[in-house]
Amino acid sequence: MIEVSRISKSYETAAGPLTVLRDLDFMVGAAESVAIVGPSGTGKTTFLNLLGALDRPSSGTITIDGVSIDALEAEAAARFRNRSIGFIFQLHYLLPQCTVLENVLVPRLAGGWDEPPATTRARAESLLEQVGLQDRMQHRPYQLSGGEQLRAAIARSLINQPKLLLADEPTGSLDPATGERIAELLLRTNEHARVALVVVTHNPALAQRMGKTYRLENGRLVG
Repeated sequence: MIEVSRISKSYETAAGPLTVLRDLDFMVGAAESVAIVGPSGTGKTTFLNLLGALDRPSSGTITIDGVSIDALEAEAAARFRNRSIGFIFQLHYLLPQCTVLENVLVPRLAGGWDEPPATTRARAESLLEQVGLQDRMQHRPYQLSGGEQLRAAIARSLINQPKLLLADEPTGSLDPATGERIAELLLRTNEHARVALVVVTHNPALAQRMGKTYRLENGRLVG
């Protein structure tokens, strides 16, 4: 599902180039789950953004599901993200003017989906039930707690039935019981839908539940 070959990522600064990732290799299969751990500021989120075609590497190649995403133009990259990748961000990016249910349905607005609206809505409602928000579907984001907003974002990430799920601290703001419930949902999706799962986390318990764990150190992944 994911093949990363010798990617590097640098940023220009007043003091000169700042290299965050260095000649990094990485592979994940279709039904695998992977945790990436390491101290803050080591480039974990940068790496996740590269995998999600939100940014481009300075060098090297990234192939996801047979597509070289590092070579895609902006419009093609956006279409690929919408069709193939689900994102769970630290900042949830929920639209304040929309209900929770409408937020979950937002990724379908890109169009081109051959599915009856009623079927899509039923899947959205089912996802919200799975994350424990069945009583919050008509609420606005400001009426939710931080943990509830995160759970809404997780439901949204799954609405398009992605092939790859990228999660940046998916249990960071949750209590232990809810965090365990979310971990179960992510792993169940990974196993039953054969969705590749890559999680960036500081939570050792969550990392231990993934099939593999890598530590990002000095711009490289250590397995």
